[in-house]
Amino acid sequence: MTKYVDKDLKVNFKNSIPICYSYSRNRKIGILGGSFNPAHVGHIHITNTALINLGLDEIWWLVAPQNRLKSSLDMENFDKRLSYARLLTKNISYIKVLDLEQKNQLYATYKTVNFLNQRTRKVKFIWLMGSDILYNFNKWLYPNLIAQNIHIAVVSRPGYLNSFLNTSRVPNLGKKLKIIKSRIIFHKKKPVWVFLKNKLLSISSSEIRKTKTYT
Repeated sequence: MTKYVDKDLKVNFKNSIPICYSYSRNRKIGILGGSFNPAHVGHIHITNTALINLGLDEIWWLVAPQNRLKSSLDMENFDKRLSYARLLTKNISYIKVLDLEQKNQLYATYKTVNFLNQRTRKVKFIWLMGSDILYNFNKWLYPNLIAQNIHIAVVSRPGYLNSFLNTSRVPNLGKKLKIIKSRIIFHKKKPVWVFLKNKLLSISSSEIRKTKTYT
């Protein structure tokens, strides 16, 4: 049985905040925020899809202290979620799992976006989300402000493709870029977004919690 938390796991070098704040180089960094309750291969699938299609240098997983749209009753504590995400990705060099939001008391995505933008003019950030997350995008705090301040890429997820294409939330993201132009999204004026389609991987955090294989 896989343990959810490795008590002996130490924060490794690639997850060090000071290293991530080396903003002297031009970098393309994807930001994947979420509860990661727990982190799973579906998150890695989204990460790899974005990495390849957008030509990213690395991707930061930002483990959220608490998602206001999700119940806290079924939520593992922050340290456990952070540790397991780091354990899962310890051999994947281009993924950094950060406690940036917890340390800086950033409890809303628009605040996180502002925080990142204020700290560099060289790094190009893009917010990543699965198409399942987009369903509630209009319930986020200031969704239009988010789209105006960071490029966005949405990755297809099983069961959410048709609902995504027809959803009324799409206009909040701005102009849709064709997937063949996904790598030049950083040169486009915001708000702009791209929809990335890849072979779908059917797995979710809720399904994993039901199996109880991580406790």
